[in-house]
Amino acid sequence: EDCQNTYKGKVIYGKDAFSDLHFMDKLMPAKTAGKWDDLKGFLDEVNGNGDQPLVVQPLVVQASRLPQEEGGQDAHSTREKEVDTRRSEAVAIDIERPTPPFWGTTLLQPEDIPLEEVFWYLDLQALIAGQWQFRKPKEQSREEYDGFLAEKVYPILEEWKQRVIEEKLLHPQVVYGYFPCLAEGNSLYIYDAEMMKGGQDAHPTNPVATFNFPRQKSMRRLCIADFFAPVESGKFDVFPMQAVTVGNIATEYAQKLFAENKYTDYLYFHGLAVQTAEAVAEWVHARIRRELGFGSQEPDNIRDILAQRYQGSRYSFGYPACPNIQDQYKQLELLGANRINLYMDESEQLYPEQSTTAIITYHPVAKYFSA
Repeated sequence: EDCQNTYKGKVIYGKDAFSDLHFMDKLMPAKTAGKWDDLKGFLDEVNGNGDQPLVVQPLVVQASRLPQEEGGQDAHSTREKEVDTRRSEAVAIDIERPTPPFWGTTLLQPEDIPLEEVFWYLDLQALIAGQWQFRKPKEQSREEYDGFLAEKVYPILEEWKQRVIEEKLLHPQVVYGYFPCLAEGNSLYIYDAEMMKGGQDAHPTNPVATFNFPRQKSMRRLCIADFFAPVESGKFDVFPMQAVTVGNIATEYAQKLFAENKYTDYLYFHGLAVQTAEAVAEWVHARIRRELGFGSQEPDNIRDILAQRYQGSRYSFGYPACPNIQDQYKQLELLGANRINLYMDESEQLYPEQSTTAIITYHPVAKYFSA
C-alpha cells in the first residue's frame, strides 16, 4: 500500500535515483536551518493551506504462483528430469587449442593496471543512463540529448576520472590464470597447473575441481563444457579464470560521501566505481585474449567490445549459462583470491562490493546464452 496511508508524516516520491538525491541535497540544509517539518515538509514552500504538493507514484506488487498439479505439489517436483549430456553438434571439437603464456595464476597490483587504459573500457551507457540516471526524455531529440551529454555530463565524468586517479580513490587488483581442463558431458574437470610442466599431453590424475554446467534444452543445445576439449581428445585444454576488484577503498569513500550528506557526489563516485570494476574485467579479458594469440581479432572500439565481437566469451557464476553461484567458492579458491582480499560470504555476496569474477572460453562459437 501507499506509504501515505501508513506514515502520518510527509511522504515524497522521487521518479528516479537522481530525483531522490536532489531532494536529499535540499533536505539536509533545510533541516540544519530549521526549515523542514516532518509533518509539513519544507516550511518555506508550504502554501496558504498548509499543504505541499506530492508526487505520488503508487507501486503495485502482484504475487504469482507456480503451476501445481492436483494434490498441491509443484508440477516438476513429482517427476525426475532426464539430463541431456550429449555434446552440441554446433560446437566444433577439431579447432586449434592455444598454449597459455604460463600455467597457474598471477597477480596484478595497482601499478600494473593503468586506469587510463581501463577507462577506455567503460560502458558509458550503463554508467550515464543506468548508474547516473541521465536518460534521454521521450520528447528530446537525439541531437539535443547528445548536446546535453557533451555540455553537462561528459565534463562531470572527466572530472571524476581525474579525481579517482589523482586522489587514488580506487585500488584495482586482479588475479587471473590458466588451468588445464578436460570436458566430459556437461562437466568440466580442472587439474593442478603443476602437472603441465611436461606439456599438454593429457595424463589425467584426479581433478582438483569439477564444474557442472546446464545444457540448453532446445535450439543449439549449448553447454559451456562443449567449448573445451573432451577427455577422449588426449590433450589438455586451457581454462582461463579471473577475479578483479577496485578495493574496499571504493566502499569506504562512498560511505564517507554519504555520511557527509554529499549525495550527488556519492551517486557519481559509486556509479563510476561499479562500472570501473566492470571495465577492469573487460581489460583483463582483453589481456587474456591477446596472451592466447587472438590479439589480431581485437575490436578497436568499445561498442564492438561490449557486443562481444571478439573470439570467445566471459561468463560469471550466477548467470543463465552457469547459474550455480556456489561454484564461485571453488573458483576463488583455485585463483587464490584471498591474496587480493576478495572473498564471498555465507550469503554468497562478493566483498569488496565492487568486484567481479569470470570464467573464460576462447572457442569461436562461445557467446552469451541461456541454458
